[in-house]
Amino acid sequence: MQEPEIFEQPVASKDVEAVPVGDDHHTYQTAYTYQTNNTAEDSSLDDYHDFVYPEDRKLGTWSTAFLIINRVIGAGIFSTPAEIIRLTDSVGATLLYWVLGGIMTFWLFVYLEYGTALPRSGGEKVYLERVYRRPRYLATCIFAVQFVLFAISTAGSISFSSYMILANEPENRTPDAWVIRGVAITALTGVCLIHAFTPRLGIWLSNGLGAFKLVLLSLVVFTGFAALAGRMEKPSPGNFKSFHGEGTVRDDKGNSPAGAAAGYALALLQVLYAYSGWENANYVLTEVRNAPTTLKRAAPIAISIVTVLYILANIAYFAAMTKKDMSESGVVVAAVFFQNVMGKTTFVTKALPVFVGMSALGNVFAQSFAMPRVKQELAKEGVLPFSRFWASDWPFNAPSGAIFLHWLVTTALILGSQIGSQSGSAASAVSQISTLYTFVTNVFIYTGNWIKLFLAVGLLYLNFTPSERWAEQRTTFRSSPLLTIFWIASLLFVLGAPFIKNNQLNAIPYWVVPTLGTSMLAIGVVYWLVWAKVLPLLGFHIQHEIVQMPDGSERVKYKRVKPKRKKRRSTGVAKRPSVW
Repeated sequence: MQEPEIFEQPVASKDVEAVPVGDDHHTYQTAYTYQTNNTAEDSSLDDYHDFVYPEDRKLGTWSTAFLIINRVIGAGIFSTPAEIIRLTDSVGATLLYWVLGGIMTFWLFVYLEYGTALPRSGGEKVYLERVYRRPRYLATCIFAVQFVLFAISTAGSISFSSYMILANEPENRTPDAWVIRGVAITALTGVCLIHAFTPRLGIWLSNGLGAFKLVLLSLVVFTGFAALAGRMEKPSPGNFKSFHGEGTVRDDKGNSPAGAAAGYALALLQVLYAYSGWENANYVLTEVRNAPTTLKRAAPIAISIVTVLYILANIAYFAAMTKKDMSESGVVVAAVFFQNVMGKTTFVTKALPVFVGMSALGNVFAQSFAMPRVKQELAKEGVLPFSRFWASDWPFNAPSGAIFLHWLVTTALILGSQIGSQSGSAASAVSQISTLYTFVTNVFIYTGNWIKLFLAVGLLYLNFTPSERWAEQRTTFRSSPLLTIFWIASLLFVLGAPFIKNNQLNAIPYWVVPTLGTSMLAIGVVYWLVWAKVLPLLGFHIQHEIVQMPDGSERVKYKRVKPKRKKRRSTGVAKRPSVW
């Protein structure tokens, strides 16, 4: 089979650029400038606008920090401690894992090196394209498949819905699964509409919910101090008398799941899940004011705050709850914690679920702001089917098309989730929230760890390959190679651990998540073969263009073009085909 032609060298785009309005603040026209070069031979996908965000729309240091905090702190810190203590059966080991998780989260310095050297929206997509240039387009296609299908807000939406219903349903009444789905979709729809039609309000609400999460976690911490001082409704659990604490956690059959390698490995995965989202700001760097400097300040501030609060919150839990109470509390750890300290008050049964639900909603706000920005970048480049539609920014200079794509995939998985239970109390229904959505979230995290592994190896390659000229491109910020090597070793452990036999998802075999997560790479390769190899066989070729933005930044765009037929000169030598 003849190898299809792919144009290797980028060309300057002929698209009309957005131009600044003549004022001293360099704001830009409210309407974007349309692409105008769609001709018979240029079957461009792009009818979107190129837009440079005005300075008053960009994120400062604290807005960027809250964007990270809001993404990291969701419902995880109020639910995952139950699973972690169940898997370790050790108070000391659990606390050490939360410290280790915070330390491992500082591998964000690798992302800081990438982000300060390549300060534009897109996150991993931009960095993969910088490192893995051959085979051309392969890294972009793999990332596109993984991100579009699994970078969604299913978990946060259902968590918000479940906690809201828990606060309003009688204790002995089981919430209907379709009610949970309906509230989740309604909340998601409201968040997406706010980001699409009132983007500035979306940023304010996201910042506000981020601040609220800090207040809520601080409340847990200070309540824990009260428990340590003996001000509790129940007797002290005595968890700090020994490294392992009092008692032993056992399942329904009387067996302890802790001690095996799989138990400790999966506990670490749960900790890392609770810390996930620290890369959120890298997705929207085009919308960050003075991106390299702001990112270097905001990311460490955000992660330091989260790490300290997470460790103190877990100390608070152990100050008021026995290991057995915590392991059996499921996703309502915080509710049981406050009940042990304050008693079964209206605050515990009604107000607290609302607070935790609002924390989950903040996570949805952060995801629905950042993730569609990456999907829009993929659409602008023509990588996705129907890219012209998903790249739309109508009507208020927000990625409305990509937000709709985010809403669409998230809603489909909410509707497909098995939510709720057929019998039992509202609390038991919340504790059984959708094995399917947990499964989908784990697949996304697992596949994302493959992407992070590629980036870590790629950074070592850039730093130790002079021909890449990475030292000239990056700023003064550089991550330590030792930290990058530690990151690689950690990721290899996280990728290998799920293959150890376990019963984390009772309804699904343990090997399904890592197998499917790894298979997503193969699906990306298949998509690349169709997009970059099969379509050229049908007469189209791929041309990547460099679009120069008015603020000096650049964007890559891929086009399928149909070259003119070659005309032979009188000498019999063929002319070079033109992409125009």
